[in-house]
Parts: sequence; C-alpha cells; structure tokens
Amino acid sequence: MEIKEINNKEIWENFLSECKEKTFLNSWNWGEFQRREGNKIWRLGVYLSSEALAKEDDSGQIVGVTLVIKIKARRGTFLFVPHGPVIKNQESRIKNQGLKSLVGRLKEIGKKEGASFIRVATTWERNEENIEGFEELGFREAPIHMHPEVTWEMDIRPSEEELLMNMRKTTRYLIRQGLKNQDLTIIQSKKIEDVEIFNQLYQETVDRHHFVPFSLSYLKNEFEAFSSDNQILTFLAKYKNEV
Repeated sequence: MEIKEINNKEIWENFLSECKEKTFLNSWNWGEFQRREGNKIWRLGVYLSSEALAKEDDSGQIVGVTLVIKIKARRGTFLFVPHGPVIKNQESRIKNQGLKSLVGRLKEIGKKEGASFIRVATTWERNEENIEGFEELGFREAPIHMHPEVTWEMDIRPSEEELLMNMRKTTRYLIRQGLKNQDLTIIQSKKIEDVEIFNQLYQETVDRHHFVPFSLSYLKNEFEAFSSDNQILTFLAKYKNEV
C-alpha cells in the first residue's frame, strides 16, 4: 500500500460517494471546518502499491481515505482520526494492509509534529478481527469518547407518508395536528444570522441540562464550512411568531 496526500476535493468526495460506511466527519468540508478552528489537517489516501496494482489490475485505484487532525489539548498534542479510516474494499487483507500503512505514516507525522499519541475513533464494526487488528498495531481502548459512542440513524429517503406510518400513532397524530395549526411555522434557513437564534435556544438547553456547549464561533465556523456546498441548514419553529 502507498499513502499519499490528497489535495483535490473532487477526488476525495468522489471516493466517499462510492463508500457505504462514512459520516460527515470524513467529508472534505469537515476538514475545512477544522482549518477554520485553527487545526492543522492532512487528507491521506490509501493506494494499492505497484505490485498490488499488477495483481488487482486496477491501476491507480484509491482503496481508502482518512482525515487527520492535529489537536492541541490540555492533556497534550495528539493526532486524531475521526470516524476513519474509510476503506472501500472490506476484504480483510486490504483493510489490514491499509490500516498498517496508514499507522506508519501517522507515526511519521506524529513525530514531526510533536504529538504524544495517535487517536483513532473508527466506525468499523467492533468484532474480534478488527479489535485484534488495532491491538497488533499497539492501540488500546481510550478512557473517554471524542464523539457520541452510540447514535441513532433514520433513513429519510422514503416518502413522508411512509415515514409517518412507521411512527407511533400518537406521534403521527401530533405531527398532523401541528401541520394544521396556523400559529405554527417551520423555517428552513441558509442565513448565518439564524445560527445566533439557534444558539440562544441552545444556551437555554445548556442551562437546564448542565453540559459543556460548543461556542457560537464554533457553530458559525461549522455552518460556513458546509454552507458553500449547500450541505447545511438551520431549521427554526415559530409558534405565534416566537421561535
């Protein structure tokens, strides 16, 4: 395997579009957001080596990508791989070789950047094979999570009616009643100013539930990084003209 930096947005995004398992934390614009936050990043591609290319007969193919972020925190400077690496070919040999090659490059970058450790928050299935693969490379389980450990996903490709029919009867009823309510308005916004309105509600939630919030500048940087490609919206609900 060969590891090369990818500086072409189209190449990066086209590869991800072909991968089933990925999240927005792998996207090109998440890297741009990290730059806005002042973090140094690397976008690394895993390529089949010359010998493998001859065997696979698939010249120049990228088999994996990973975004790497340099984090400076109180516990030290480290390299962080969010939800990666993304490997398109799930064959064990390709995955293991790709991971091994990536870790080799990460160690090189880490030494050069003065990093104390490398942190990989992968979305790979937690099975015996994958656990052994990381342990063989010297990884161990982290004491805390960088991102939520468990998330819920909803497929929104079906029609609205199909989505409603899969909900509980009470939920379905309340949604339909809300749609009939003349005092209730739902707004989709692409305006950066509306992030400030969201932040006011967000801070009220923080006060009620006592968690550490993201700053307004963080939210604005995130919004601006994705808005240029129409990949982000703010949804606001108004009742009697009050958000």
